[in-house]
Amino acid sequence: MRLAGARSLAGSGASGATPVVALVGRPNVGKSTFLARASGRFAESANVPGTTVGAEARPVVTAAGPAILVDLPGTLALDDHPTGDAPFWQLLLDAAPDAVLVVADAGNLARHLPLALACRDLGLPIVLAANLSDEASARGVEIDTGALAQLLVSPVHRTVGRDGTGVAPALEDAVRRGRQRVAVRDAGASPRATIPAVVYPPAVEGRLASETAHHRISPSLGAAAAPAAPLAQFVADGRVSPCGAATIALADLLAPHRRATADAWAERVERRHAMAPALAERIAAASVRPSTGIPLLLGVLAATFALVMVGGGAAAAGLGSAWNAWASPPIHAVVGTLVPVPWLASALLWALDAGLLAMLSVGLPYVLAFYVVIAALEDSGYLASVTVLADRVLGAVGLPGRAAIPLLVATGCNVPAIYATRVLATRRERVIAAFLATLTPCSARSAVVIAALVPFAGPLVALAAFGVVGALTVAAGIGANALLPGRQSPLVLELPPFRRPLLRSVTAKAWFRFRDFVRAATPLMLVGSFVLGLAFESGAVHAFSGVMAPLVHGWLGLPAVAGIALAFSFLRKELALQLLLVLAAAEAAGTAVAAAGAPIALNTLMTPSQLFVYAIVASVSLPCVATFAALAGELGRRTAVLMSVASIALAVTAGGVLARVVGIA
Repeated sequence: MRLAGARSLAGSGASGATPVVALVGRPNVGKSTFLARASGRFAESANVPGTTVGAEARPVVTAAGPAILVDLPGTLALDDHPTGDAPFWQLLLDAAPDAVLVVADAGNLARHLPLALACRDLGLPIVLAANLSDEASARGVEIDTGALAQLLVSPVHRTVGRDGTGVAPALEDAVRRGRQRVAVRDAGASPRATIPAVVYPPAVEGRLASETAHHRISPSLGAAAAPAAPLAQFVADGRVSPCGAATIALADLLAPHRRATADAWAERVERRHAMAPALAERIAAASVRPSTGIPLLLGVLAATFALVMVGGGAAAAGLGSAWNAWASPPIHAVVGTLVPVPWLASALLWALDAGLLAMLSVGLPYVLAFYVVIAALEDSGYLASVTVLADRVLGAVGLPGRAAIPLLVATGCNVPAIYATRVLATRRERVIAAFLATLTPCSARSAVVIAALVPFAGPLVALAAFGVVGALTVAAGIGANALLPGRQSPLVLELPPFRRPLLRSVTAKAWFRFRDFVRAATPLMLVGSFVLGLAFESGAVHAFSGVMAPLVHGWLGLPAVAGIALAFSFLRKELALQLLLVLAAAEAAGTAVAAAGAPIALNTLMTPSQLFVYAIVASVSLPCVATFAALAGELGRRTAVLMSVASIALAVTAGGVLARVVGIA
C-alpha cells in the first residue's frame, strides 16, 4: 500500500481521525522488520543499506487504537535524497504523519540521535525505539532510557525488532501521541505549539525566530534547502509549521548543533563495558578484507551452488517420479473422457500434464531453493560485505560499490533490482546498474542454467555457464561505461553487523516470494504450453521453426524449435526451460501425450554442448516483460528498448561465437 492508500485509510474511520505514524531511521536499522512485527505481515527487507526505496503503508491495531504505519526509506538526514529524487523531508511530509516512530541503533546513539532531533524540530510528536538492543548489550552497551526520555521529552523504548521485544509498547506510545495530536487538530487548535524545540545557541535560535516570524521559506538559506513551493504548500496544508519549515531550510546551519547535542546526550545516557569482539564481529571484519573476504565469498557461492544443485536435483527427480505415478495417468483419463476432440485433448495435455510437471520441476526444486538461500544471506547481513568487496570490481564499469546492492537484489529478481538503483547518485550510474541488473541471472535464470545443465552436462559445465554469463555482464558494463560520459561517485556505506538468520524471517521471505512466483508463472506456463501444444498438434510449429531456423539453427547451432521457447521467455524467464522441457517430452514420446508419464529429458532434444549454448543465450537475452516494464517506468521507454536490443545482440553474438567454439555450428 502506497502513501495515497495510507491517506485514504487514515480518513476512512467514522470520525476520520485514524492517526498516521511514520517509521523513520537511518539505513539498515530494522524499520522493515519493525513494520513486519508491528503489522503481523511479512515485509521485504534485506539487511542491506538502501534496499527500501519506497514508502510502505499498513493498517495496524494497537492497545491505543488503530493507526496507519508508514515505513519510509532509510535516511541520514532530512535533506538526504534516499530514493535519488525527492529529499527525505518531502517524503516524510507527503505521508502527513501525526507522529513519528524513530528507530535508532541502541549501540550507536550518537550517530542516530541527530535524525530524531531533526524530526522533533519539525514539530511532530516522536517516540524513539532504541532498536538492536540485544546486539548493543552483546557489545557491552547499555542505555538509560529514562534519562534519554527526559532529554528528548519523548518516550524511549528498548526494542529488538527481529523477535518483537518492545515493538508493541513503542508503537502504542506513537499511536497514542498521534491520536492526541489529531484530537487537538480536530478541535481547531495548533498541536505543533505544544511540542518543545531543541534549544540551540542564541544566534541560531534568533535566526529560527526571525525566519518563523516573517514566514519566509527561502531556498537560498542553505545548500540543503529545497524549492520554496513545496515547503510553502506543506505549511499551508498544516503538515508543518513555519518554524518547522525554517528548520528544513536551515538544515546546514542546524546540522552541526544537532550532532553536538547527540554526542553530549549519548555520553550522558550510555554505559559501555569492555567486551571481547564477538565471533560475528570477527567474521564481519574478515569478510570485507580482500585477503579473507574473497575466499569467503567463493566459499559462499560454492555452497549456494552445491545446495541448490544437490537439493534441487533430488527434489526434481522425486517430483517427476511422483507426478508420473500419481498425477499423469488420472489427468490423461479425465481429459480423454471430457474432451472428445483429439487435437484439443492433446493440446490440453501439453498444459495440464507436461506443462504443470515442467512448472513443478523448475519451480519447487530450484526457484524455491534459490529464494531460501538468498533470504538467509540477506538476513545475515553478509550481502553488505559483498558490496564493499565489489567496489573495486564495479569501478571498472564506472559504478561505486553501492551499485552492488541492486546487483545482489537481482540474483533474486531483476524487477526490485531495477527499483533499487534509486540508491545511486546519478542517472548515468542508474542506467549502467539497471543494464547490468537485467543481465544478472535471477533465481529463474539460475534455475534454467542449473536444471538444464547439471543433470545432462554436469556441474562443471553449469559453473562454466555462470562464468561465461558473468564475463559477458562485465564486458557489457565496460562497454556501457565507455559509451556514457561521467565518473563514478565514491562508496559511502554503513555496514550492518552480522546476524544469525532467523528461521521465521527466512521462511517468510522465501515463501512469500515463491508464492508470488507461482501466482504469476503458473497461468503463463499453462497458456504457453497450451499454445505450444496447439502449434505442435496442428503442425504450425514447423512453420515458426522454419522462420527462426537461420538464426536459431544456422547461427546458434540449436534445434530450430528451441527458438519458440526462447521467444516465450519474454513473458517469464522460467518458460525458456519449462517449455523446452515440454518440447523434449514431445520429442521423447513422438507426441507429448503418446504415453502417460512420458519422461521429460532434455538430452532427447539437445546435446550437452547445445544445452550449454542455449542456457547462456536464455540467461542473457531479452529481459522478461516485468523487468522491461520496471525499466520503462524508472528510466523511460526509450532506454528500456535500447537495453533490450543490446541484451539480445549480446546474447545472439555470444551464442554464435560459443556455438563455433564448442563445435555445434
